[in-house]
Amino acid sequence: MCYRATQTSKAYEYADYYSAQLIDEADLNDQIYYHANGFAHPNLVTIAANEGARQAERMQWGLLPSWGKSLEDAVKQSNNTLNAKSETIFEKPSFKKSILTKRCIVPVNGFFEYKEVDKDKLPYFIHPKEHPYFNLACIYGLFKDPGTGIWHKSFSIVTAPANELMASIHNVKLRQPVIISNEQINAWLNPTTSQEEIKHLMEPCDDTNMAAYRVDRELIKIGNKPEAIAEVPETI
Repeated sequence: MCYRATQTSKAYEYADYYSAQLIDEADLNDQIYYHANGFAHPNLVTIAANEGARQAERMQWGLLPSWGKSLEDAVKQSNNTLNAKSETIFEKPSFKKSILTKRCIVPVNGFFEYKEVDKDKLPYFIHPKEHPYFNLACIYGLFKDPGTGIWHKSFSIVTAPANELMASIHNVKLRQPVIISNEQINAWLNPTTSQEEIKHLMEPCDDTNMAAYRVDRELIKIGNKPEAIAEVPETI
């Protein structure tokens, strides 16, 4: 599954790259993530469609269920919605409405997964070979805080069975995020795209544009620092 990722570009850089309008520019430009931990529910830059135009805005990682009794309750439940499996996304109550019309991408400079070796877990950083970003296929939703009436946007990363490279790293659960090409973005964002086409877009990508290297086994302790994405020898 995908619970840790990076966004080391500025929000305006993502907006420029994807030809998207930057929403709430003052709020968006500052925070970058060398190590975004999904269980901390960071607000990451997303690219979504609004009346045919692309817009870049921050959304909280972990889809907030509409039935949450409070914002606190919804955030707690969103630990279970950091990812959405492509195989069951049309049936699960948390995801089945969003997948039809509320799709976005989260552009990342890379993401982390663990490889199990002799009961040890070794973290790897997976990044693009050629393009600057992976386009992670996501769904999003809106949650109205019963206490304040404020609306909150949140997202889940869609996952699929692992390709060859990812199976060699995420070698127990054999999963990976759904990564779509630049040419597929418009179809993914378009709320009128058919269910059959959505299923096609969620098929696992090959590993042609993917590379990986080992990072420090103390990744979690390092947190959101440049050292999180520093390569280390395989023997450490």
